[in-house]
Amino acid sequence: MKIFITGASGFIGSYLTKLANKKGYEIIALKRGDIDNDNLDKNIYWIKKDLSEIDMYDLEKVDVLINLASAGVSPRKASIKELTKTNVIGPIKLMEEAIKANVKRCVFIGTCHEYGLSSDRYKMIPSNAPLMPTNNYARSKVASFYMLEALCKTYKTELIYPRIFLAYGLGQNDINFWSSLRNAALNGSDFKMTKGSQIRDFIPVEEVAEHLLNCCFRGDVVKGIPLVFNIGSGSPISLLDFAKKEWKRFNAKGKILNGSIPMRVNEPNSYVADTFNLYEKKI
Repeated sequence: MKIFITGASGFIGSYLTKLANKKGYEIIALKRGDIDNDNLDKNIYWIKKDLSEIDMYDLEKVDVLINLASAGVSPRKASIKELTKTNVIGPIKLMEEAIKANVKRCVFIGTCHEYGLSSDRYKMIPSNAPLMPTNNYARSKVASFYMLEALCKTYKTELIYPRIFLAYGLGQNDINFWSSLRNAALNGSDFKMTKGSQIRDFIPVEEVAEHLLNCCFRGDVVKGIPLVFNIGSGSPISLLDFAKKEWKRFNAKGKILNGSIPMRVNEPNSYVADTFNLYEKKI
């Protein structure tokens, strides 16, 4: 099987690429221009291009396209112009080129933040919940989803659209919650956080990579009908309880100072995945 992966040098993309390579699949991977070639796996064919520059010839004889490239993923900031270019126009053009190249299946990655304010309506958010994003990053992903859905239905192609909840693990940006918690624990420092009442769905990045790779082989995908599902643990936990659990696992010496940071304005209280369709249904 030949798999084309964009965003392959990013946090989740790097785990997926290594896993697919380990299992012996042929990988073509798109990398950012600021990534040092010495840090890249030599068994993978790397392409240095802008997402918008990928054409049907780059996708020749590719079986599955997986798009993880995205601008504005927390904690990175991006302008509306950049969000539109990378998260909306880029994916649309990419899928159009994949259709021209007769790529069998396209997998475009979404985010739980697309649900936004809708999330507080559910204990576990179904994949067909209303999309009510609260920030421009999530809005750009929603706009992309609707256009990809239209392409899928128009050209009767295979599209999988998984929305990832809170992936965590080594290699994540140091400012993200788990990474900053881990760094404080290993350094013997105290950890400052909000009161931690927010309910979240944390999933190890290794498990996310497994689910994404499984998208390549699922037999329950119907041409012209997008398969949309959530990638999460389905297990709700408060930020404070998660922090305490990890703090204990790291055998941390400092203290968790919950309540020392104010809550974000308009932050949904609960983000927990309904994992219906996470696993293949026999059809």
